[in-house]
Amino acid sequence: MAEDIVVPFVVFASLAAVIISAFYFNFKKRRVVYDAIKVAIEKTGSVDPALVETIIRENVGPYADLRKGIILIAIASAFVALGLAIPAQEDALGPMLGVASFPGFVGFAYVLFHFFAPREPTV
Repeated sequence: MAEDIVVPFVVFASLAAVIISAFYFNFKKRRVVYDAIKVAIEKTGSVDPALVETIIRENVGPYADLRKGIILIAIASAFVALGLAIPAQEDALGPMLGVASFPGFVGFAYVLFHFFAPREPTV
């Protein structure tokens, strides 16, 4: 009886912990950048706007979308392989294809962004 409650609780709690920690560490990273800008303003009295723009802007390389797309398509392929690898359940392929469609289509969209979206050169 306790497993019926504990297992889903642990699964959803771990998912929530991963999402919350991603937001927290992103906040911490931005806070460090803003504190560095604040110290630079306090010491010199002014800061070059180009420097602030360079610090704040996230430098994403020209192949970032392609990398994300390939990773998501690989995750989708892993779900399809898992559906094919379950020998006891012949009906497992359908749900696994449904689960695989989400990262697969998002990965395909990232690959299309790589080839069709205009990119600005990074610093």
